Amino acid sequence: MAKIRDENSGRDYELPDSLPATAIAAMEQALGHAFADRQLLITALTHPSMIDMTKVSYERLEFLGDAVLGLVIAEHLYRRFPDADEGELTRIKSSVVSRAALAHLGKRLRVVDHLRLAKGMIQQGPIPRSVASNATEALIGALYCDAGIDKARDFVLAQLGDLIRRSSTKRQATNHKSLLQLHTQQLGLGTPTYELLATAGPDHERTFEVRTVLNGRSFPSAFGANKKKAEQRAAKNALRELKAELPPDDDDE
Repeated sequence: MAKIRDENSGRDYELPDSLPATAIAAMEQALGHAFADRQLLITALTHPSMIDMTKVSYERLEFLGDAVLGLVIAEHLYRRFPDADEGELTRIKSSVVSRAALAHLGKRLRVVDHLRLAKGMIQQGPIPRSVASNATEALIGALYCDAGIDKARDFVLAQLGDLIRRSSTKRQATNHKSLLQLHTQQLGLGTPTYELLATAGPDHERTFEVRTVLNGRSFPSAFGANKKKAEQRAAKNALRELKAELPPDDDDE
């Protein structure tokens, strides 16, 4: 036990040197991983207010966890949405790794229930959401250190997968190719392709005709001043037809 003085009362009280076994078990269950090095888990749950007594806090693991989280989400979005541009990927990523999203995840994992906090921090009232967010990143960092990137990736995507899907459906309506790909993936229909049917007109006024093809099925073609615009319009045609064919209960709008 470590002793700390309560500045308000002038009394000393004892602080556990480690987490209770029940807290460790609860967090390992929440993370889906039994730690080989449980000190990593304990450190990830040690608030900076404890630094004078413990000499460590979750801040270094938070730094690492932030980088791991960013990499996992960025890689996932890059692979899942090949037609999305950098701005769109950044927008989705920002919503998924936001402080609010991480605080919500921390609440779901009941991270704050198991944090080691100095008594003065506890007496201040409700723990700020930023603490839950920071500790959640630290836990991701600890998971990465103890089990590697694959385990960390599985955890992050399992916990934030729904948020990724919700964020991706809020993309700009003009990017019909990305919306169509998301829609076909959700229905298990595979990935659509685009076939250039014809070009017409002089170089400075070229018109392109493109149609969407999905599992051998062709959808109504569309025209555009360049291939990109034509593909977007062709995707919009396909999206309209596919959604029109869904029973009302299955429509994702």
